[in-house]
Amino acid sequence: MKIIIVGAGEVGTHIASQLIEEQKDVVIIEKDQEIARRANDMLDCLVITGEGTNVDCLVEAGIEKADIFVAATSIDEINMISCLVAASEFKIPVKIARVRNVEYSRTGIFDKSFIGIDYIVNPEIEASYDIAQTVELGASSSIFSFEGTDAQLRDFLVEETSVFAGKFIKDIRGLFADRFIIAGVQRDGDITIPSGDFKISEGDHIYLVALGRSFNKIMVKAGRKAAKLKRIIIAGGGMIGKHVTGMLVDKGRDVRLIEKDYDRCKEIATMYPEVIVINGDISDEDVFEEENLASADAVITTTQNEELNILAGVYAKSRGVKRAVALIDKTNYATLATSLGIDSCVSPKLSSVDAILKFIRRGNIKNVYTIFEGRAEAIEFIVNHHSAIAGRAVMDLKLPSGCLIVAVQRRRKTIIPDGGFVIEGGDSVIAFVTHDSIPKLEDILAL
Repeated sequence: MKIIIVGAGEVGTHIASQLIEEQKDVVIIEKDQEIARRANDMLDCLVITGEGTNVDCLVEAGIEKADIFVAATSIDEINMISCLVAASEFKIPVKIARVRNVEYSRTGIFDKSFIGIDYIVNPEIEASYDIAQTVELGASSSIFSFEGTDAQLRDFLVEETSVFAGKFIKDIRGLFADRFIIAGVQRDGDITIPSGDFKISEGDHIYLVALGRSFNKIMVKAGRKAAKLKRIIIAGGGMIGKHVTGMLVDKGRDVRLIEKDYDRCKEIATMYPEVIVINGDISDEDVFEEENLASADAVITTTQNEELNILAGVYAKSRGVKRAVALIDKTNYATLATSLGIDSCVSPKLSSVDAILKFIRRGNIKNVYTIFEGRAEAIEFIVNHHSAIAGRAVMDLKLPSGCLIVAVQRRRKTIIPDGGFVIEGGDSVIAFVTHDSIPKLEDILAL
């Protein structure tokens, strides 16, 4: 499979690095010479310095043989025009554009016959939905839900007092009445798909899969009790802050929004008259005192400064706020933020990567969630009736060592499987996969 990516920013390079490890033929086009040089040093693929809207540059990239074209620069118009040029001059099966401005969707410009885009990814919308869902479920950890199933994947840091600390996985299972699977463990920069003989330690970052209705009981025993979050503070009135405000207002939450730009405050107050809009700076501790913000149930920090988002969340919790959700874009900040007490981190860029990978994966992939800086993924796929894994027990599947089946959706019922569970054609299967095992899993699904 040949994929051309326009833009060597964080989204473009993140997608490229994963696809390169999966032995995909990747070419990057980047107009900035310095950024192109860094990408060339970092990635084992062809990097061309040029414009994604330039036909000669596209030809140099080998677009005539490309299967997928991804326009992932930080500028909407360049992404849209790049897809338009690719569609009008070449026969590319799939064209994907990263477009942040939601106003474009209201103009009819995305009519496929006009601009040739097969799929549009909006990072802000994706991140806003993730934040709203996290708050709805108590913000006790980062939460990944799988559409049409009751399965959830949550991650959290194991603290000294946790029931998990110092115990083998095979012994932990007997402490809980509800079924769950520890899908992965992050420790000292590595991620492991653990066996029953794996011992959990304080400081481990674990990824746990269970049914949504079981999670509250599991998390309470794990020391991560979910809270009913009614009074919400949102710090930052940018695009994501506005989207999240609207979503939470629709869910009946009592929302206060802090924004230091006065004109933006007026705009938000007009959009949402039921919201208390405070013209102030979240980094000013006097704001907490004057507005009595410490009594809130949760703070959601969505400013453009991700360091401020983390620090403001940590400060809010130190003043008594129950939960903190921080917007971040540097993927290596997630572990740091969690260790400092941030309950959930959301990244618009990773949301974009996940959405784009759904279109690039081979097979009947429904959902892809990037985990641990792209070194693992939770993948949801449909089992073909003629698949090599249909009719076989989980314990008998020849899955790669870095792959674990954690949930199965069958006829509207979600199941957390054990080794004797038999996979059937038509099942929707969720697997936790380390990155180096993804090509092997794809080969199995293609059979």
